[in-house]
Amino acid sequence: MSRTLEPTLLSLLPTYSKDLPQPLLELASSLLTQSRHSAGALKTEEEVARAYACAHIACERLKITLDLPPIQPRPPVPPRIYKRLYAHLNNVLPASTPGRSGRVRTPSSKLRESGVFGSGQRIPSRGTPNKEEALAKFRSPATRRGDDTPTRSTRKPPNPTKKKGGGPVSALPAWVRPTIQFMCREMEEENIGRTVLAGMQTIAAPHGKQTKDEWVNEHLTPLLAAVYFLVSSQLYVLEQGKELDDPQYIRIRKAILKTLGQAQGNVSITGMDEDELWIGWTDIKSKDVDGAVAKVVENGWQKEEWFTGIRHLVKEKDAEMDSRDEEMEDADGRPFSEKLHVQRGDTMLQSRWDMTEQKREEYRTWKQDMLRRIDEVEQSRTSEMEIDVS
Repeated sequence: MSRTLEPTLLSLLPTYSKDLPQPLLELASSLLTQSRHSAGALKTEEEVARAYACAHIACERLKITLDLPPIQPRPPVPPRIYKRLYAHLNNVLPASTPGRSGRVRTPSSKLRESGVFGSGQRIPSRGTPNKEEALAKFRSPATRRGDDTPTRSTRKPPNPTKKKGGGPVSALPAWVRPTIQFMCREMEEENIGRTVLAGMQTIAAPHGKQTKDEWVNEHLTPLLAAVYFLVSSQLYVLEQGKELDDPQYIRIRKAILKTLGQAQGNVSITGMDEDELWIGWTDIKSKDVDGAVAKVVENGWQKEEWFTGIRHLVKEKDAEMDSRDEEMEDADGRPFSEKLHVQRGDTMLQSRWDMTEQKREEYRTWKQDMLRRIDEVEQSRTSEMEIDVS
């Protein structure tokens, strides 16, 4: 049995608090094995979700027989891909499994043989036996003895899934964050990276979960381009104090498309295959960016906090510029602009070594004083030598 099936089944049945029924585990494992023979050739993006789809099909086929709680699928691939994979496997995988004796063993017959409803007895209709009697075999010994106190399962919860690149799996595809970093670096706009990421998380992964909006899940690349465009253009408008004209619009859009076109050749995550990294990525053109921008505006996504906070970026930038250029006065009270250097412990350029106009004047005064003293010493020595000679 694949070790990944048990935590996968638990994730499909998050409200199931007991140990998983053995028939469910067996059916999921059997379907996974059969899928490798019946549907051996899958696309790379579909292969990632093979085990998950088999576990999902097993839950669907036994949900009535085992009285399972609501199934809550969260596939590891975009919904469009997963729907196609699920339908394909559900069609090619038989509803029954051939037994060793050559007869057909349906899930119901397997349950009968496993003793869930009693050996050799006909499976009764729904409701007889009732829920308590049907699940008696799966309860802990204390509960079967009549103790109705709920008991916690001794099974350890599955460990949080780790992506090969390190760290917990995000609801966003693995390529989103490093692609944003690459775009900001190439376009020299590192200050907007967090805002762009916040926009993608708000729209595509609200509250840390993948959105149910099919358009978003199928258009993640143009959505990223649109979010980056809106943030970059809004920052331009706030800094320049004027609206974006058509040439500027085209220039920003062209720069974004060019940078995105270079992303797959420059972005990588250690330990993650290229095919796995770029799941959900699509090549886009100008019309895709325009359509995604229109979609964001149409849904009002740019009215949320991640976008309205752009004005703080401008304020922080203005404050930084003000701290660098400050009006000073020299010893005579004459004003002059002096560039202030930030003192840092990790650099040799400390502020006390910065040469300003005031320090130059102090140096000239000090030099003249020292030259005067040297002349006095030399003159005194010359006088002493003349006296000795005479």
